[in-house]
Amino acid sequence: MTDPVEMFQWFDPDWLRAFHILAVIAWMAGMLMLPRLYAYQTSAAPGGELDQKMIAAAGRLRAIILTPAMVITWVFGILQIGASNWVHLSFGWMHAKLALVVILSALHGYMVGEGKRLAKGERRRSEKFWRLFNEVPFVIAIAIVVMAVVEPF
Repeated sequence: MTDPVEMFQWFDPDWLRAFHILAVIAWMAGMLMLPRLYAYQTSAAPGGELDQKMIAAAGRLRAIILTPAMVITWVFGILQIGASNWVHLSFGWMHAKLALVVILSALHGYMVGEGKRLAKGERRRSEKFWRLFNEVPFVIAIAIVVMAVVEPF
């Protein structure tokens, strides 16, 4: 049986890391912008011009940037894992980082679902909620970057 690490040796780790980081930047930009659009939409008159513009803007953001960037982030992250030997290590920073990325992915799914509800006219959350929620992805991103750069354990 072929060693899994050998299967990924033809991937240049520097290019994998570069594309992974670029995808993360795009994903985080979308994760930080989407709650703002929801806050603006929630404060707008239902069915009004601003409401309709925010529905369209959020839909484009999700379809063109946010979801593709998340998928590309995962693909290049998995390729990096395959090209490295970290899987054989005991629990550590990479496991913690992956757990945080799964949480960030779940938040992504939550925001996509809430956006679909908002587009239908359901306003389950307040403008204040979305303004506060806007900070959550960034706090998680800080923890992920610390895990990846400092490797604290």
